[in-house]
Amino acid sequence: MDSRHGKTRLNVQGDRLSNLPDDLIHKILSFVGIKLAVQTSALSSRWRFLWMTLPCLNFSSSDFNRKANFAKCVTHVLSRHNNQIEVTSAKLSFHGKVNQPFVRRFLDYAISHNVQQLAVSCLYDYGGIPFPLYLFSSQSLKHLTIAGDSLNSVRVISTWELTTLTTLHLEYITLNDVVTDKCTGIFSKCANLKKLVLKQCSMDTSNGVDICHPGLSNLTLEFGGLFKNVLNVVTPQLKNLTIRCWQEVHVSCTPELVSLIFEGSESDWVQFSSDGLRSLERVDLCISKQNDSDKLDKTDAHKFFDQLQQLHNAKHLTVNLQIFQLLSPLMELVSYQPSPFVELKSLKAYPRGAYSKVQETIPNEVKKYFLDSSPSATFTMVSCEEMRALENATSAQQLMAKLGAMLEHEKVKVETYRAHMDRGNSPIKSYEPNMHEQGNVRADNMQINKWER
Repeated sequence: MDSRHGKTRLNVQGDRLSNLPDDLIHKILSFVGIKLAVQTSALSSRWRFLWMTLPCLNFSSSDFNRKANFAKCVTHVLSRHNNQIEVTSAKLSFHGKVNQPFVRRFLDYAISHNVQQLAVSCLYDYGGIPFPLYLFSSQSLKHLTIAGDSLNSVRVISTWELTTLTTLHLEYITLNDVVTDKCTGIFSKCANLKKLVLKQCSMDTSNGVDICHPGLSNLTLEFGGLFKNVLNVVTPQLKNLTIRCWQEVHVSCTPELVSLIFEGSESDWVQFSSDGLRSLERVDLCISKQNDSDKLDKTDAHKFFDQLQQLHNAKHLTVNLQIFQLLSPLMELVSYQPSPFVELKSLKAYPRGAYSKVQETIPNEVKKYFLDSSPSATFTMVSCEEMRALENATSAQQLMAKLGAMLEHEKVKVETYRAHMDRGNSPIKSYEPNMHEQGNVRADNMQINKWER
């Protein structure tokens, strides 16, 4: 008797994953990719059709040994997916050409089912490829990511209108004049765009590029070494601007800018218009010389000094110590120049590296230049030890996040395996499959076996 009750209790615990509501199981399956999601159909009648109702579709060619099998998987899943289910999120990561039929089918399916988040990563083997953006025509899409890879960029050759799009992330993308035209380009045709990220992007031509948008509030530009063009930013509602290692950025009409993060050499410094940054609150600067052995001459130092004064409205300023070294040729000017930072509440300085062996100090003249007009402002000097502790903490957080994702993945696999082992005795089965359902499951399993080859 006890043994029988113990076995029942074990079965209930062993298949507790199946007791979860569909939306929670959908959430779990969204982390493991579509291939494993389809394989769960063999567990029990409870799982048989769950993958067909997934609102999040995640296809990756890295899960398959052969490209042909991946294409067959995409076609098979989309043909069996419940047409009544809206797709909230869709991801496609693949090798090969964008004009492959399964790519068009994936995009058409996602867009026709009111996708809100769409990410496409194209990892091509033999050079840049055209990516026709007319494929994107949606009245529901809010977040769009298009990415190439470090060896081959995706070439965007046409524009589109996405009236509901709020976030656009482009990585390893080559743009052309049609795409970036300030009147007809992709940035101007997305009326509700709020956040734009450009990372490792380039241009086909040598003409300047305009980002003109009346509603854009967040702009991130990262690693523009491939971008050999002047980038003109005209965004009157911009609140947050992040620039990392991107040259020739000219920013005008940004009266609402609140936060500025800049990392790069002094020659990369962003050019602001003379209308001022009157709303500026937080500034984080990490500026270095192009060559650590070089010293700025007085002309370049004056230029940098003038640029620094544009930030006079900042309330919270974080800088690296090398900035003070860049000002060293102007020590006499700095000594007599009134501090422009009249609104400053805090100044934080940190060393050039967490493992720097050189004891760096701030000249009193430079310190006074930053603080004299704001006597109540706090000053914090971050030590190398604190930098190391911060880096270690950040690294630990990143590792814990990766470990958490790995454990979640393994947990799903263990629970799925346990449910598979106990399905014969599981008490939660609500019905036995009919002949038609059995045939469908067998067909799906046969298809899975083919994908494995």
